[in-house]
Amino acid sequence: MIMIDLENKRLASLQQLRAFLAVAETGSFVAASSRVGLSQPALSLTVKALEEELGGRLFDRTSRRVALTSEGRQFRPAAARLVADWHAAFDDIRSLFRMERGRVSTAVLPSVAVGLFPAIAAGFTADHPNIDIEVFDVIAERAAELVYSGRADFGCSVAPAEGGGLDFEPLLDERFLVVHPPDHPLAGSKGIAAKQLAAEPFIALSRASSVRHAVDAALEPAGRRIRPQFEVEQLSTAATLIAAGQGLTAVPASCMALMRLHGLAGTPLVEPEVSRTVGLLRRQGLSLPIAAARLAAGFREGFAALAQEGG
Repeated sequence: MIMIDLENKRLASLQQLRAFLAVAETGSFVAASSRVGLSQPALSLTVKALEEELGGRLFDRTSRRVALTSEGRQFRPAAARLVADWHAAFDDIRSLFRMERGRVSTAVLPSVAVGLFPAIAAGFTADHPNIDIEVFDVIAERAAELVYSGRADFGCSVAPAEGGGLDFEPLLDERFLVVHPPDHPLAGSKGIAAKQLAAEPFIALSRASSVRHAVDAALEPAGRRIRPQFEVEQLSTAATLIAAGQGLTAVPASCMALMRLHGLAGTPLVEPEVSRTVGLLRRQGLSLPIAAARLAAGFREGFAALAQEGG
């Protein structure tokens, strides 16, 4: 049985391959030295080192000419492919660092996806039009799963369960607002108490959503849980029902961008106040790809602007 000591086995360098190809193409060490930017003695030593590594001559040298040996002719196309592949790999990774191409995958709470994300995405694509964005608009539990598995580069969600292998960067403690038509009797007040909200038909999001969890968690201890007349999956459905005069709902401030598109207004929910902390998720110990890091920066800016608005 033949044993190969891979640890002590040397491989040809890129410089050696370039030197070999330059001599093969020009048929001259003098001409090749100018092409690769080496002195003639240095070029000769480089080619000689490559031949020693391979175990035989690649060129027949005479005082008049330099010609490829049979082995050299067989090696030439392989060497050309290796150099071309190296350049292609270098250009490929450089285009990623320069954000000339690429893809970002993010897992975002539905309430953020329909609220802040469109503006964040618009700013990102304006600066980086060749970067594709994959968005998973999913509930918090699924967002954590997608980030942990690597299916999503990062997430924008509420804090995950401890010990889940994820880092959480808080961005905003956002308050909840009662959403209503602008001409509703409760409009114009500084705040709407839970007991006032309980007297109105209530439109709740599904029990799996972080929005529903936050509302129930705040109201139940105070004995003010509100029985929903409607329970829906999508915020857009809740918005159309409110616009049709079918009830009110309570959502985080980041959702108001969508609600305003339906001509709706928001008033802070008080007694008790309801809020949730939203931030960025990523796998522990791993840095983000450069394009994902840029998009994550857009989320930071978007939530910072919302905080300045009093969100």
